[in-house]
Amino acid sequence: MFKKILLPTDGSDHAKKAARFAGDLAGRYDAELILLHVLLRDHLDEGLRHYAEVERLADSKPLAQAVASIPEGRFPVSMIPGNGADTEDEILNAVAGLVLDGAVDEAKRCGARKIRTLTEDGDPAQRILQWAEAEGADLIVMGSRGFSDLKSLIVGSVSHKVSHLATCPVMSVR
Repeated sequence: MFKKILLPTDGSDHAKKAARFAGDLAGRYDAELILLHVLLRDHLDEGLRHYAEVERLADSKPLAQAVASIPEGRFPVSMIPGNGADTEDEILNAVAGLVLDGAVDEAKRCGARKIRTLTEDGDPAQRILQWAEAEGADLIVMGSRGFSDLKSLIVGSVSHKVSHLATCPVMSVR
């Protein structure tokens, strides 16, 4: 039934659950699982700003240290090259690698055998839709909520946009 499953991931808790669902489906149907991470350029900055305000972190803290301060140790500073001396693009790509590695581990643990990873930059909903179309995905599995901000609640979440505009079925995982 499923030959290609697209799994957009941002490392959020809902994205981790989606990786488990997608991994299970890919394993059951011997489908290729395509993991896509769109760089967290806007959402990560907003999330870090909010975290800094809540936790009273210094506003001048380097991005890499702020990333490392996110709860649950999602992105340990020791794994980000240069511990804050890198450019924003280098840090975002390092975060992308960590996010994708974590999603691959979750998906494999749940049965996926054929896995490919992609990293993109740009508007997350547009990139997800473009890759789903280009790859001929039979299904998109994604978290219902990722790292978002107040603006996304007003404008519409990525999962909401994808579910309304995708040409294939979309499974939204909470």
